[in-house]
Order: sequence, then C-alpha cells, then structure tokens
Amino acid sequence: MKKNIWMRAAVVVGATSLMIGALAGCQSGSDAASGGSKSDIKAALDKGGELTWWTWSDSTQEQADAFMKENPKVTIKVVKLDNPDAAVTKLQNAVKAGSGAPDIVPVEYQTMPQLTMAGALADMTSFGFDGYKDQFTASTWNAVNVNGKLVGIPMDSGPMVFIYNKDLYAAAGITEAPKTWDDFVKDSAAIHAKDPNAYIANGGDAGFFTSMIWASGGHPFTVDGEKVTIDLQDEGSKKFADMWGGLLQRGELSPLSTWSDEWNKALNQDKLASLMMGSWMIGGMDDHGAGKWQVAPMPTWDGTPGSAENGGSGLSVTAQSKNKALAAGVLQWMTEGKGRDLINKGGFPSTVKTFDDPAWADATFKAYGDEKANLVGAASAKSVMSGWQYLPYQGYANNVFGDSVGKQIGAKGDLNAGLVEWQKTLVDYGNQQGFQVNK
Repeated sequence: MKKNIWMRAAVVVGATSLMIGALAGCQSGSDAASGGSKSDIKAALDKGGELTWWTWSDSTQEQADAFMKENPKVTIKVVKLDNPDAAVTKLQNAVKAGSGAPDIVPVEYQTMPQLTMAGALADMTSFGFDGYKDQFTASTWNAVNVNGKLVGIPMDSGPMVFIYNKDLYAAAGITEAPKTWDDFVKDSAAIHAKDPNAYIANGGDAGFFTSMIWASGGHPFTVDGEKVTIDLQDEGSKKFADMWGGLLQRGELSPLSTWSDEWNKALNQDKLASLMMGSWMIGGMDDHGAGKWQVAPMPTWDGTPGSAENGGSGLSVTAQSKNKALAAGVLQWMTEGKGRDLINKGGFPSTVKTFDDPAWADATFKAYGDEKANLVGAASAKSVMSGWQYLPYQGYANNVFGDSVGKQIGAKGDLNAGLVEWQKTLVDYGNQQGFQVNK
C-alpha cells in the first residue's frame, strides 16, 4: 500500500517533551498577530530574502522550487524531517530554547491547538488570510483557527469515507454498503459467519477513535483558553463505544494493527472487508485488487449524511520567523497560486472549488473500476459534523491511548471502561500541566 505520510490519519504525535505549563507561559505575546499586512507581502517578495521550510513531505521541494522560479529573489532552504512527530518535537525544542524554529512548517490539524498555545505559530490575520475562508471546507478552516487566531492555511483534508470490498460483501450475501450502524453490525455478523477468518474491520487506534466519536456527534473535548472539559462518556462517545465494543466482544473485529504488514496482507487476501478513513485513502487502494473495492458514504446512526475529519495538515509561519511577510508570501502562493495545484496533486483537497473541477470529479481509480470515487469524498467534506475540538495536548492523549482503550481492545473488553480510564489519565495530566481540567 502506498501511504503518503502527508495525508496520514494522525495516530501518535510525539508531544510529551513539551510541558504544558510552559505552553501557558509562552502564549501571551509570542503567538500574537504579526503586525504585517497584505502590502507587506508584496514588498517582501519584491525585496526577496531567505526562508527555511521544515517538512516531512517528499513533495515540498517541488513546491519550493516552483515558488523560487516565480520569485527568483527568494531562496528557500527545505529541511526534510522524518515524520510529523519529529517536526513537533523539534519545533517544541525551539520554543523552549527561544530560537531555532524555521520560517514555515506543516502542522497536523490535531496539533494546531497544542502548538498555538505553546506560542509556536504566528497569527496571520493581519496579512489578510481571513479573506480566504470561503475557499476552504468548513472543517479544515476551523482547524487552522485556534483561540481566535488564524495560525495557518489548510493544505489537504481527510473527510471520512467507507471503503469496502464488494466481493467479500457479496460472498456474505450483502449487495450494498451499510447506510446505518445497525446495517453495519448486521453486515459484520454475516461476513464473520461466512468466513471466521474474515472481519468487517480491525479494532482501531487513537486517531480512528476520535474521528469515530466525532462522526457520532460526540464532543468529548471542550477548550476555552486554559479551561478544558473532558467527557469521554458523552452521548456520541458512548454510542460509538457501545456499538464498537459489542463487535469487539463478539470477536468480530480483527486484532491486526492498521498499516502493519499483516493488515496489508489481510486486505489483499479478502480477510478485511472495510476501511473507515480519510478521503486521502481513496487513492491508496490500487495495490489491493482492481475493481473489487467501492467507496461509499460513512454509515450514520439515522441514515442521514454525517462525517468527520480523519487526518490532514495545515501550513504555518512560526512565531520565531524573522521574515513573516516573506513567509506569508509563500502561504499566499500555496493558497491561490500554482502551489495549490501542487498540493491538490498529492492529496485530497481542502479547497471547495476543486470539487467542481471535472478533471478531478470524473477521475477513476483502478481499485474501484469505473466509480468516480472522489465525488464520495467531496460529499463527505460537506457533511462533516461541526463544533469539534482537539485537546491542547492531543499528542499526549494519543500517546497514552494504548494504556487504557488500547488494552481493552486487545483483551476484547469494555471500551467504555477504557474511555473512562483514558479520561482520568487526561484530566490528571492536564491539571498537572497547568490547565483547569473538569473544574
């Protein structure tokens, strides 16, 4: 399977190295509005200069080269890091040291609140970036707006879709994708009864759980400055945990870890019937059998459209940048120039006008035969549930997921008990780091 790490579903972020108490101490000024303007961008581009751009994506150098070709007075040094975790850790270290940050850095959406509160990211509102709101899907635009600050531009997106093996479904006597979770539960039983070595899905990880709770209408995390409320037993969280836990306890979920070699083998051997992931995965199934897969909307509780984001990143200017206006010029080009075309070439788009582009909308993929699968992703983007918030220490939350919910998954145990334990850990940690959690 070809998994582009730029669009990955965020599973774990190495976030534990930055103490959150330090976050609160940094936020009053270092992440304030940069004080620039749209005219400053033009002046900076005319003058030129040097910028440093950290990345984990293989496509960034191509984007930087194209920008420099159009702006020959600008030199961009691209620094390749191993993965998003490395970028977070390195940027956190620069915040603590007071220097060493790049001018430009990609940030996964789930990490935006954490780095904003750390004072790591510049507010780009004064440069006129708030005028781009209507160009982006609502969920990705919301992700780059944190605590009243516009701290980046959306890059790719990950509205969830249901990718299923139609041949495996047909073998179990199922002729269409499930429209509701009740349908999904019935399909699970039929698939596993037909072949005890086949499963409708695997247990999942932290990124999957948060997205599924989101898609179920849950709002387990509420953040207002340093005041945080965590309720992993709210209605949406419990609805998902009850349904998913029933499948788990009946032995109907595969124990395989997502992205493992065994997981890939199960997809190839018709032992894993469906994937619930961001739409970036639409283009990642061609290695798993031509024509036997289909893309459908996510099941919902009542059959009406409803979805969530699962992965994706924005692009930010750091608070330490000495040339924010020039860096803003790169973000502007990545929003409305050739840069946006280069972004969309490599991932599922966050720009709404792309959904109406016939070349994009009519694209077909080997895995799905003649299905215009992108259209399903576009519809999902329009049905993402509003109001979702991540924790300002979401990276830590994802890192410790395995100690509570993950253990219950492995033991085919009580997912609600796992969520309660996860919540206690997150409440205790947040309070230790200076937040007011559940107070």
